[in-house]
Amino acid sequence: MDSPGASPDAAWRQRLRSDFATALLHWTIVALFFVNLVTGLRIASDSPTASWSLGLSGILPQGNIYVVHIWSAWALGAACVGYVAFLLIAQLGPRVAIDGSRIRALSSHDRRTRWQAINVLVYWIAFLVVAAAVASGSLLYFNLAPLPQEALVTLHRVLAWSLVAYVVLHIAAQWAMAGWRGLLKILTPRIAYMAAAGSALVAAGGFAAALFAVDQATLQALELERTDVPPRLDGRADDAAWQAATMARVETHNGQNLPQGTIPVQVRGVHDGEFAYLLFEWQDTTRSQKHLPLQKTAEGWRVVQNDYARQDENQFYEDKFAVMLSRDSQLAALNSSHLGPQPLDGHPGGASGRGLHYTTDGSLVDVWHWKSVRTGPLEQIDDNHFGPPLTPPDDPATRYTAGYTQDPKTAGGFSTNWEKFEEAAVRPRWLPRSPELLQERLGAVDLDPAVGDAGLWWLPRGLVVEATPELDALFPVGTVMPSVIIEAPFEGDRGDVAAVAEWHDGWWRLEVKRRLDTASDYDVAIGDGTYLWVAVFDHTQTRHSFHLRPLQIQLR
Repeated sequence: MDSPGASPDAAWRQRLRSDFATALLHWTIVALFFVNLVTGLRIASDSPTASWSLGLSGILPQGNIYVVHIWSAWALGAACVGYVAFLLIAQLGPRVAIDGSRIRALSSHDRRTRWQAINVLVYWIAFLVVAAAVASGSLLYFNLAPLPQEALVTLHRVLAWSLVAYVVLHIAAQWAMAGWRGLLKILTPRIAYMAAAGSALVAAGGFAAALFAVDQATLQALELERTDVPPRLDGRADDAAWQAATMARVETHNGQNLPQGTIPVQVRGVHDGEFAYLLFEWQDTTRSQKHLPLQKTAEGWRVVQNDYARQDENQFYEDKFAVMLSRDSQLAALNSSHLGPQPLDGHPGGASGRGLHYTTDGSLVDVWHWKSVRTGPLEQIDDNHFGPPLTPPDDPATRYTAGYTQDPKTAGGFSTNWEKFEEAAVRPRWLPRSPELLQERLGAVDLDPAVGDAGLWWLPRGLVVEATPELDALFPVGTVMPSVIIEAPFEGDRGDVAAVAEWHDGWWRLEVKRRLDTASDYDVAIGDGTYLWVAVFDHTQTRHSFHLRPLQIQLR
């Protein structure tokens, strides 16, 4: 309260000192908003449609950005709940009330009174925009978008920049009301309302705990019923086991070449007590098989590509699909994704500048990487994992993948048909025994990436021989040849996952079989509580779709 007998100016100056609880909440919200803004900009810079945000890449934070962004957003929401609780408990609602007297004050002849009312209206702009930003972010996180994902992301981005504009408006309004004193009041708070502040802290903590509980309780289950008649691995969904299985549907987003970046994936699973069987289905208008093909020119053979040199090819690449498994954390997918041009100190960055996959706690995340051209003919998935960062290669030109690597193998696999990649020209290691073999396998060739492919865009090792000038001369300029040489199925840990896929009528169907527990140090056991994520690569090297929250496996 103002001191008895104090002059109007003295009473005004006293009111210009904030209380400690308000100041603490104010600066907490400011700090959390700043963290949310810069991490959001880093995430935006990784979007396939990113433009000007890429120009800020050099000054934006790097590393485990998704988790920091989500946690700081939750903390921001909790701080806002704490502020509302503080106003109610301390009976300070009139501070921000918009009532008749406040409306009349907007036309007051007294400058201070008028600007006090204007500042309250400015506060309400912040309340509404923050609430909308938290709501849109929550819809994105929980995958409950009432709008197309692309539209919701745009709305979320607009709201974030609206808050930046609000900061400028807020400072200007405080200055207009009281000059420097109005701006500095938040730096010189008085001790007051401490009991209410403690209650507000409890309310904020309760909100955070409730949000965490909701997050845990609303994970979508993937039920694997026990079956005595396992499905055949043939890339079809007509088995009785699949017809009886419960389907889970996951919306995945931010993928290159996908409609608005979004594609739903349908997942079904069963087990027979020893093996897990999984069926993944997703729509794709084209069967894309033109995986970095080689084309004969007057100067020699060249790799048909647009951005393979940066490990960011999005046109001439095979369709792919990935599955990630973790037993430890529902944040494992995010904790193993580190954004930025060089997120790992003292190590090279990714060639594309987008980031690296690795874990920081010594854990391992199981990654299955199905490649329609390279592992499809093997009827296997390439069994990989994300683990602690590996030692960088001695050759700086060699791609550094940090913690992303393949499980060990003893034999089998595929090879790339060039000695060393150069954008201008490459030297094939092998050539088909005759040009006619290419016609038989490829059929009519259309190098338009938007056109699907009916042929076999790989060559078995038995159909090729070592390249020689004499054999090379038999292939005319313009000849197109696959760059993938298939040897034999993987043996060892890398071959633990069997898989057969078929593209039919605009759908990929991928059937997978793996032991529930392989007893391998590089694999994650499939059991109750195992988390599972999926990703779709629509003829893109790395820009796959993804989802933040996993499915959680339940064995029946």
